[in-house]
Amino acid sequence: MKNFSAVLFDMDGVLIDSRQVIEQAWTRAALDKGIQLTDDDIHMYVHGRPGQYTLDHIFHEYSEEEKASIKSQVDNYEETADCKLTPGVYSLIKKLIELEIPTALVTSSWKERIDYVLKSHSLENAFNTIINRHDVIHGKPHPSCYLLAASQLNINISDCVVFEDSISGAISAEKSGATCIGIGDDSRLIENGAIALYRDFQNIKFNNGLSINIGSSFYPLTIGKELDMVS
Repeated sequence: MKNFSAVLFDMDGVLIDSRQVIEQAWTRAALDKGIQLTDDDIHMYVHGRPGQYTLDHIFHEYSEEEKASIKSQVDNYEETADCKLTPGVYSLIKKLIELEIPTALVTSSWKERIDYVLKSHSLENAFNTIINRHDVIHGKPHPSCYLLAASQLNINISDCVVFEDSISGAISAEKSGATCIGIGDDSRLIENGAIALYRDFQNIKFNNGLSINIGSSFYPLTIGKELDMVS
């Protein structure tokens, strides 16, 4: 049995269902420059990646000034785009708060957008700490963002469970030493560090704690003293 003391959430694709918004923002910006993004481009260079990484790989032929203009276009589109919460995540967060389990939001997004998202869903005070793209030098898949979150919570990273939806995020979580559970339908998350994959949070049931079905096997996890995540 593995004991955990904190839960760390990615934002886009985990806390909120924003994948379509992000894809539209970058696809439109690319089309404006005559670039047609493929699904592989989106997975490799967009989801879970810092904006500068996306710019450097998709718009590498453009000057830094032109990249800044492209990023401004993308940010303006994303910043106030309304995104629904991922099904089941609100109940999970409220349960964690009730049980006084430390939580963190660890995202490649920026403060203004994070504030807008949290305020839109009445989650302004839901997380004990928030790590954004400006808090670390290296973004995902580098593990520094999750290591920083654990440090700010004063909890060993090996005692943290992470929910991630992107390949780069899963790699980041695994490299940090955390246990990663994938959210979404990308089976490649399992190949890149996640121990299980869920479409959303609705399969997480509350009995005396949390019950999570991990594949067809039993994988008991306990968070703190009162949460029991058992398949």
